[in-house]
Amino acid sequence: MEASVIAEFFGHLLKASWQASALAVVVWLVIHALGDHLDPRWRCRLWMLVIVRLAWPVSLPSPVSLFNWVGTPAVLDPPAAEPSWTGTEFLIWTRILENPWVQGVWAMMMFLLVGRLLLSSTWAWWVQRTARPLDSWQTWWILQTCKEASGCTTPLAILESRKVQSPCVLGIFRPRLVLPRGLIHDLDSEELRLVFLHELAHLNRRDLVLNWLLAAVEIIHWFNPVAWLVTRQLRADREEDCDARALESRPESGQVYGGVILKLLDRVAVPDSSVAPVLSSRVLGGEESEIQPLLHRIHAIRRFRPGSRCRVVGFCSWLAVALIGLTDAEPVRRGDLGMDPLGESEIAFRFGAGRSPSKGPAPG
Repeated sequence: MEASVIAEFFGHLLKASWQASALAVVVWLVIHALGDHLDPRWRCRLWMLVIVRLAWPVSLPSPVSLFNWVGTPAVLDPPAAEPSWTGTEFLIWTRILENPWVQGVWAMMMFLLVGRLLLSSTWAWWVQRTARPLDSWQTWWILQTCKEASGCTTPLAILESRKVQSPCVLGIFRPRLVLPRGLIHDLDSEELRLVFLHELAHLNRRDLVLNWLLAAVEIIHWFNPVAWLVTRQLRADREEDCDARALESRPESGQVYGGVILKLLDRVAVPDSSVAPVLSSRVLGGEESEIQPLLHRIHAIRRFRPGSRCRVVGFCSWLAVALIGLTDAEPVRRGDLGMDPLGESEIAFRFGAGRSPSKGPAPG
């Protein structure tokens, strides 16, 4: 009984994983079809639909669901009212998922990733403990003006540390803005203002909480490369979104902002990609420190125009993808699939797990 329950859990996990993968393909097609008509904010929201599908696999059946055309529909067993797994899942996946070696490998990888997350948490705590408060009235005043401009009401202290290579925000309950030692001497007031607006945008977006959700999705669905690609792309798009939010209050500073990113890149000798994506929000950190996403961000900054975001296109595309992707296939009756009332013989014959339906039941 216990083995069957574990196998059923893994079966639902695999179902959520492949359905999210199919939804990720749809999101990718929509984003590339709309191109510049879709701003980074709505791209992030589209990718979040895939994250929701991975993290919350329970959904209601719908006639417009994507999974009416992709995958195998659930079978409704009369007179029961609840849909059940199809024979494919019972006869093929159950045997594989009940294998203790398969379950052990999944658990081992999950524990390794949890350990990595705990190390990242320890690193963030140690940075906050060893960082010293920034003694600069002018920098504090710039931060307050940026908070007023961005509408951020979260109390935020400014710290300096040698353990970070680029600005970041650490801490969910008591966030701290941590700057590399000596950064305020390398940037002028306008450049510091743009850096602060970017980090405050992360706070307004609740990215520190979102990082933990993304880490949980990567831990549970570690076997699915699509899950890793989606979280990576979401992190890249949210950096562009924060860039755009920073420029909304200062649209004339696009060229200055591009120079700030290049200055910060010069300070990053060895990017710390193992901890930045999980626990902090950085201007240049983790996957965003690679050259191609960085160039993409600079081009997006150069193309930025105030008031150019098309909210109607973004909302309509998001709503359409949500309707087809966050719903499930409508269950069908066995008669509609060409099965006998029990469905046992047809399934067993088709998947090689038993007897031919024309030969009757197998001897006991």
